[in-house]
This record gives sequence, structure tokens and C-alpha cells, in this order.
Amino acid sequence: MSLLQKIVAIILYSGHCSKMVFNRLHRLGLTVSHSTVIRLLDQVGNLFDRDVKQWRDSFLPELELKKTLSEIRQHSKTSIHRETFSSSESSDTDQRNSENSSNCSDEDSEMIEDDSCPEADGFVSDEEVIGIDDNGQQENVLSHETVNITQYITNFDSANSEIGYDSAIRCTEAVPFEQLFSNSEQEDDLSSEAVDIAEHVVNVGSENSECGNDSAIRCTEAVPFEQLFSNSEQEDDLSSEAVNIAEHVVNVGSENSECGNDSIRCTESVPFEQLFTEAVALMDMNVSSNNKSLGFRLCGDNLDKTIQRRHARLDRVNKELHCFNSYAVRNRVDISQLSDEVPHYPLQHIDVYSILPSPLDDNTLSSNIATLVSRVLCKHMKFFNVSFDDVVQWHIHHKYYKEMSQKSQVLTVARMRSAINIKNNSWTATGRLEGFIPVAEDWHTKAIYLDLIWRYFYATSSSNQTGTLYHLKNLLNRTSIPKKAKKQYDACHDFFVLVVEAYILVAAMTELKMDNLDGIPDKTFSPQGNDTWMMPDEDRKQLLHSICNKLVNSPCFHLRYNKPFPGSNGDEVYTYSRDLLSLGCLYLEYVDSIKEGDGDRVLRCWRYLLPIFVASGRKNYVIESLELLYQHDYLLSEREKVELLWSRFINTHGKMGKNIPNDLHCEHLNRICKDAIQALKSNKGERAILRVSKALGVIVPILSNYDDDHNVKVEPGRHNIAEYGKDLRAVVGKLNDYGIFTPTKGRKHMSFQVPKNPLFSKTRDEMKDWIINHTKVKL
Repeated sequence: MSLLQKIVAIILYSGHCSKMVFNRLHRLGLTVSHSTVIRLLDQVGNLFDRDVKQWRDSFLPELELKKTLSEIRQHSKTSIHRETFSSSESSDTDQRNSENSSNCSDEDSEMIEDDSCPEADGFVSDEEVIGIDDNGQQENVLSHETVNITQYITNFDSANSEIGYDSAIRCTEAVPFEQLFSNSEQEDDLSSEAVDIAEHVVNVGSENSECGNDSAIRCTEAVPFEQLFSNSEQEDDLSSEAVNIAEHVVNVGSENSECGNDSIRCTESVPFEQLFTEAVALMDMNVSSNNKSLGFRLCGDNLDKTIQRRHARLDRVNKELHCFNSYAVRNRVDISQLSDEVPHYPLQHIDVYSILPSPLDDNTLSSNIATLVSRVLCKHMKFFNVSFDDVVQWHIHHKYYKEMSQKSQVLTVARMRSAINIKNNSWTATGRLEGFIPVAEDWHTKAIYLDLIWRYFYATSSSNQTGTLYHLKNLLNRTSIPKKAKKQYDACHDFFVLVVEAYILVAAMTELKMDNLDGIPDKTFSPQGNDTWMMPDEDRKQLLHSICNKLVNSPCFHLRYNKPFPGSNGDEVYTYSRDLLSLGCLYLEYVDSIKEGDGDRVLRCWRYLLPIFVASGRKNYVIESLELLYQHDYLLSEREKVELLWSRFINTHGKMGKNIPNDLHCEHLNRICKDAIQALKSNKGERAILRVSKALGVIVPILSNYDDDHNVKVEPGRHNIAEYGKDLRAVVGKLNDYGIFTPTKGRKHMSFQVPKNPLFSKTRDEMKDWIINHTKVKL
């Protein structure tokens, strides 16, 4: 009975029932008391970040391995750089060669393959390991990283008891240590520590290993490199004798290229670089063989709340709570095969033109807009609906389309913490949030872009000027449309999409020579007329694509950033309509790319938005645009680039074209939190708000499981869009009668005497100069 009462209590709490409701139902034995609910919420709230910690722990080992792999590659360029040493005429070089016993003849610039010059066989010499500075003194270059490199090479594939061809060290039988140095003059000079080291290297695992006949040194278990020096202080300053021993152990028997079953010599001489390359390759294979690494992303937004004291006192004053509401969403794109190495570009190699729209971007954007135009024609024109509805492309696919159509794994509310506790001057890396890469999100950017369109094309003085936004607002009686679009974004978005579609239809009717939406295009565009629907599917696809491409490349549209801006042709009404249609199509492209979860298309839209933000003086969004574009092109690793582009969206339905921006989902969560906080009424407080934020992330999955078990139908998290066909036809009729796309000299919108298109306010070269001057970087 207690479990049932607790479930009922959680259901009531999620419905924001008052304390009195709990008390009344508690007397009937239907639920636990309100105080018990609070204690229960505190208990389940402690698990609010359990799942995200499990996500973190699931791929931490792989990140550590990839980090070590990156360090190995990096230090291989410095600590294990192989050179060919030859004698020089300088006295310092002669003295250095005599001290290190590396007498290599340089008469013919050839390497002598004997024990006096072991690097001739492709192995690392003592000069390379110990290092020589410019003054002929030995440098200690065996850093901790170098030890780690050797350790990984030694220990790699250590899980295999039988060492095969790909092992880092090939081995056969255990060779008595004295026999190795029976013909060597170094036996008397070896220190006891060096002897112990070499003997350990040779004899490690000699009793348990099963090695093939072609091996060089028998070994089984992985021996950490530091263990060889556990009783020695020579880890950081290996003597020349120890280095020579290690070389002799590896090189012994190198003169015998073929060894029989009774041989105790190495079968072949393996260059150290080859051993290193094989080890790194095997580590890469080990990383690649792991399961998919998806990672996750943290998203959040500010949540502010004011606590008003009914009876203010010195110790009970009004409080302003500035909180940060965050959540975690798991990536849907596999990043396990991608590199973490961050590229390093000199300033002179950074091309400012790369962050501006290119001719290829113009072609791709025009092709995408042609697809969007085809959808509008098929939805609202009878001829296109009958002839092409089954061949129109309703979704623009991309390389991660399957992944972006999957349902996102979201932790509803991860944490809400006080923002004042996050300080830039914190003593710890965690306090400074090091490692976090802030990125600009798309929902707020989309709202700002729409607001900029309002700035250039919306004027309250244009109510009698046919075709302007304010005139069409009055025509449709949209009283909820404000002067600034961001104040009522949803209403302005719905209105603007209708206007852009109406402009597309009027442009199509003008170019295709159609009298109304139910007419037939001129035969120059569709020779078959009403019989077009009988054509083969592929032919109809090509015909639809051809018609829409001609339409997008007509004078009614202009979105090619790399072509000269046509300017005004003496008809300001035509210019206003063309610019509004062009920027409106860019808005539709941005909206559709977000729905499809296409990171590449979103990035392309940001390139076109950058000149618009510059022209409109939106300094903060100019900075966000530059950071995003430079991050992708020059500053981030391959893994971070993929996360930057393809982790920007959330799909809560698991269907195609149902992605939303991360920051929009955060706005939804903020609304849920605010409703829950509002239900606290007079009990608002910091502890109560924190309890609510933690508990919501746990209550949601509990209720979801309850609904699944009891077949409870849950209302979908979407809104049905009311039919707007009647409104659309009213707008199309008004615009077509006025002939907005029929050039007529002398026409003007008095409120927009000089229409401006912010996309073309600066040329490509002017944009480059502006970026260089304002970022204070001379390229």
C-alpha cells in the first residue's frame, strides 16, 4: 500500500497540487502526507545526475587512451627523432664522438653495421636517447613522456601470452645473460645496476612464455618500464653503459639474418621506428575495436526568480535568485574514430575568405532553396500537386540523416545551481569551467534574424502600401504581431512563413505565366501540360527540378553573395519584394536545416548571417558568428568539429524532420521549472527551488514508466498548425493584382524609399577588411 500511495503522491506533485490536496487525500489513505512527499523528493533528487555520470564513466577510458596516443605521436617527433650522425671537422664533435664511443666512419658517408655503431641497423643511438646540446654536453631528454612511450611499446599487446608477428619485441629462447656478452668488451665495465636492468629485460617472463622459433627475446607478461628502475635512481639519468646494454640486447645476433631452431640469436633487426609505428598502429586498432563513443553535451540557460517577502524584516529581505538551468543530451553521431589533435595554423595561413560564403555555397544554397520552392508549389498549386506530389523531395538528406532521425537521450533537468558560484578567477580548473567550449545556439539566432528582417521591412507607417509586412498584417488582422519580432516570436514566425510562401507563389505565377493558383504553366516550362502526371517518375523529377531552378535563378530572387548586387531598377516596389523574398528564403533554409538536423547546412547559413549581423550592428552576434566559423575551420579537433555541428539539435519524437535546437528545448524545460516553482506559492525559497529542479529530472522517467505499464495515452509535445490556405489565397490575390514582380518604373513604398538588403551592404573584399580591422589580426 505504501508504494501505491507514493506513486499517487508523485503524480499529484507533478500536477502541481496544493498542500491542502495532499492533506485531504492523506486522510482517506490514498496518498502519503505532504511532508513525506518532500522527504521522498529529497531522496530521489540525490540521483539527479546519476545517468550523466554513467555516460561520463563509459567513455573516460577511451579518452585517456586516445590522449596517451596523441602524446606518443607528439613526443615521437621530438624525443624519438632519428638522425644519421657523421663525424665533423670540429674538435667539439670529435670529442663528443670519443666520449660516447660512437666511431662511425664518414669517408663514404656510409654507416658501419657493427657493435661500435649500433644505430646503423636502424636502432636508436645513445646520442639520440641521451641527447647532445650545442656545447657538446649531455642533455637529459628521457622525460616522463619518453618513459611512457617506451612503456607502451614494451607493454602493448601484453594481454596475449603468445607473442606473434605484431608484437613490439620478437623473441625466441631465453638467452643466458653471460652468453650475450661473451664476446663483448663491455662485460667488465658494466655496473651492477646496469647488469640487473639488462638481465631483467632479457629474462622477464622466460619461464612462462610460449614463443615461436622466429622470436628474438622471450617475454610474456607486460613489465612497466618504471619497474625496471624500481631499485635504481637511473630513471632520469641513464648512463651511457645502460643505453649500450639495451642496444646490445636488441642488436645481438643482428649479423645472422637466418636462424634455425637452435639459434639463440635475433632472427632479424627491427628498426626502432618500425617498432614504434607498429605499437601506435595496434593502439589505434584497439581504440577502433571499442564500442561506439557518443559522448554528451551540456546545455543550459539562465533562470531568474524574485522572492518577495510579504513581511520584510532586516533578516528577511527580498531575494533575487539568479540560477542556471542545465541538462545533458547524448550525442547521436559516433565520434570514436575521430582525432583529438588540435590543428595549429599560423596567422598567415588563416584565410578570412573561408568564413564568408563561397561560390560553392551559392550553388548549394540555390539548389536547397529550389527544393523548398518545389514543396510550396506542390502544396498550394493544383497543377504541381497533381503532377509532382509523389516525386517532390520532402526531406533533404545528409550524411548523418539516420542518426539525426533517432530519438535523443535527454536528462530532463541535470542541475540548477547559483550562477554567482561560477567565477573566472577560481583557483581550480573545475571552478573556471576549463574544457568547456561555449557555442552559439540556433533558436535565439533564428529569432534575432527574424527581428532584423522586421527592422528593414516592417514599418507602422506603411499600412496603405501594398505588399509591405505591415499592410499584410492589417489585411489578415494579425493584431498579435508586434513592432519587434522577438517579443512574439511564434506569432511573427507563423505570419512571416505565410508571407514568404505567398511571395514565392506570386513569383512563380509571374515567371510561369499563370493567371491564378489553379492555372497551368506555359508550355515552354511544361510541354505536356495536364498530361505531365503520366510521365515516368525520373522524368517528372528532372522537370520539377528544372522549373524550380529556373525560378530561383530568375530576377525575382537574388541570394548569390559572390555575384554583383543588381540594386534598384527604378521600381522600388519590385526591389522591396525581391529583397524580402530572398532573405525570407534564407530564413526558410535555416529553419529547414534545423528540422533535419543538418549541421553542414546550419554552418552555411551562419556564413550568410555574418554579413547581415555586421550590417545591422549586432555586435554580440557578429562575435558569435566569427567564433563559430573560426572554431570549425581552424581551432577545433576533428572530434570537436563533429560535435560542434551535429550536437546542436534534439529529437524528442524519433522521426524525420523533428529536430529542434538545444536552446529551444532548454526554454521548454525552463517553462516546466517555472510552473513548478510557481506552484510553491508562498513556500518559494532557495532550498525549495533546488529541490524542484533536482526532482523533476527523476519524476519524468518515473511517470513515463507508469504510463507505459498502464497504457496511458500521453498528449504529443507538438501543436497542430491551423489551416492557413484561406489566408494564403487572400495575400496571393492582393500581391498578384498589384503585380509586385512586374517591373514598373516610378513605383515606390514611401516608408521604404531606399530599400536595403543587409546581406549585400558590403562586398566580399570590404567584409574581409572589416573583419581584419575589427578583430585586430593582420593576415
